[in-house]
Amino acid sequence: MKILSWNVQGAFPPTGSPDRITDQLRFIVENANSPDLLLLNEVTTARRELWHEKLEDAGYSEVVDTLDWDRTLADIDVPPFQDFTGVNGNLIAIHDNSELENLCRQTPSIRDPPFDEATLKHWDTNHPQRILNAEVDLGDTTIDLWNVRTVPGNMYGEEKIKILENVYNRILKKEAGPRILAGDFNAPKAETEEGKVIPWRNEKQDELSKRWQNAERNILTGLDEVGMVDVFRMIHGYGDLDTLDVSHPTGDSDTLTGKRFDHLLASRSLNAEDCFYDADGLTCSDHAPIIAKFYPDFSG
Repeated sequence: MKILSWNVQGAFPPTGSPDRITDQLRFIVENANSPDLLLLNEVTTARRELWHEKLEDAGYSEVVDTLDWDRTLADIDVPPFQDFTGVNGNLIAIHDNSELENLCRQTPSIRDPPFDEATLKHWDTNHPQRILNAEVDLGDTTIDLWNVRTVPGNMYGEEKIKILENVYNRILKKEAGPRILAGDFNAPKAETEEGKVIPWRNEKQDELSKRWQNAERNILTGLDEVGMVDVFRMIHGYGDLDTLDVSHPTGDSDTLTGKRFDHLLASRSLNAEDCFYDADGLTCSDHAPIIAKFYPDFSG
């Protein structure tokens, strides 16, 4: 099972670029050899129909997204939604030749019971369109999918960590089973050669900063208790690597220095055997796609 997760830079321009979308679909088909599962971030809302059309032409007829939610929220003239642009959302697709089937978007209700004795609800965020939870079947096993893109903290403040907290808590409280979490988390600030995550605001000790640090660390390293691992780090480790270890270049284009904002975490039972960032994808996005291969073993 081959998976591709990619921020396709659909926020700029706000109306989307048909040429860029065409280039990205060509990359998915020709360079990435039509992965079984696509998890895309920043898919342009205004180009939803074009994306669906081109995906179907490429063999992806089962598609779910949050672009309809994004469009609806953009039409609300009530704070804080009046500041939302309705530009982009997330999308998941499975290829017709894949053994995956029955892709279904999950839509929890605010009326659902709180977690245990807590008062936290499923939608503790003003950006529900940034969280796409779906399920897909592989034989007799259902895989829980999470495609997440956080908003930038320098623009939306604590809305970023509310998305991370939302996802973390909902994953912890769901029934056990194989799970994949992927997307652009806009985190961490850095990682040390020893494997330590350095979150944003790590130099501050006020209550919001502590909450911020916990939210980033929890989503990146705290899901081990439900059997989930950072696939890239599990395979490659840390330090001086012979493979690209950034997904969002911020420095010189020749050296490809920058941030590892895009992640893929998965249950150990999915048996990941390869994972890498493909620099060739940077020709049609400001993020490199992360691609992984799995050989699921649910016998245990």
